[in-house]
Amino acid sequence: MIIDASNFIDGETKEVSFSENILIPGNYCVDNNADVKVTGEISNEKGKFHFIGKVFANLCLNCDLCLKPFDIELKFTVDEFFSDDFSEDDSENDFFHFSDKKINLAEAVISGILLNIPMKAVCSDNCKGLCDICGYNLNDGDCGCDKTYVNPKFEKLKALFEESEEEV
Repeated sequence: MIIDASNFIDGETKEVSFSENILIPGNYCVDNNADVKVTGEISNEKGKFHFIGKVFANLCLNCDLCLKPFDIELKFTVDEFFSDDFSEDDSENDFFHFSDKKINLAEAVISGILLNIPMKAVCSDNCKGLCDICGYNLNDGDCGCDKTYVNPKFEKLKALFEESEEEV
């Protein structure tokens, strides 16, 4: 996702289109690669480059309830500025910096992917998760564990909730 900025004229706008497989930092799944398609425009605004584009990303996440991997598609817009002036102190705009007249959009795209990953990633709306006692995946059927068992450490807490229900 590298754009050569050396031949841009001030005020010029160019269309950009990429399809790549990029590595997403973090432990979201066994395979942290995402298939990413980026389309948009980059323009030179007095030596600062403004990129506006759409990102379509397919990546694998682990379900927060049952821990099984599942695929998810993210769609979002990127609107970022790039500057090669490392002394730039512009409080109105945050810039991604670049050097050697090469703008790498990957950092802005990865940042957008990380911001758009759901806070609670679930494989389906009716995922039952794992059994609290044995860890069996309840989507595969019932595990047969006794669900009426209450850990003795929490008996007083259970009694406290029963008292508050009687008061209502």
